[in-house]
Amino acid sequence: MIETDNVAHEREAETMIEGSSEDQEASRANKKTDIHARTLEERTPITLNCYGQPIGPTPKDVKDLSRFLGTIARTTEFAPLNYVDWPSVPTHDQIWEYVLEKFMIPPEGRSWVLETVNLSWRGYKSKLKKMYLEAVEKGSNLDELYELVPEDELKDLISYWNTSPAKEQSKKNKRNREKLDDMHTMGPKDPNKQEPSKAKVYRESRIRKPKKTYKTSYGNTKANM
Repeated sequence: MIETDNVAHEREAETMIEGSSEDQEASRANKKTDIHARTLEERTPITLNCYGQPIGPTPKDVKDLSRFLGTIARTTEFAPLNYVDWPSVPTHDQIWEYVLEKFMIPPEGRSWVLETVNLSWRGYKSKLKKMYLEAVEKGSNLDELYELVPEDELKDLISYWNTSPAKEQSKKNKRNREKLDDMHTMGPKDPNKQEPSKAKVYRESRIRKPKKTYKTSYGNTKANM
């Protein structure tokens, strides 16, 4: 069985997966790097803030780490898709140990690392589901999906998506999402090393890009800003 989506996490995951066209281009370029081929001697040290979140040594190091974790979320060896929920995935220790082979991260960063992989994993499943529904609507084959997902996992996903409980939950999530009018729009990176004020976090995290279409209203948020 496959995980039932949570609206807030799903939206945050979509923000991480989609991003701007600039972020997508940078992400594609990042796939050409050799982070996965690093030796222990080549590891990048990561600095954490008091919450266990990466803040340095440079913004590029933090960006590389975040995108590296995104590739892990799309690797079936580390993050198989056919589990009920993220806590059920049995590879948490394996993921953490592999990340430590490529980055030098204090133990306090483990929770952030696993939660970041979790969000990317959820976002990836959401993207796959959208691709599947679009293929069904167009009456096209699923060759593209089979190139991305192992056959047994994709069959499990499709089987779950077509169950009545899954369809009902999807409708419920859509209704709940339409009620949200104060969602943040920031991605996974925070370029500032200093702790910002709550007002600044609220304002900066809810700015909307003029050329991007959002699924939630903006009235109350704009008034609060």
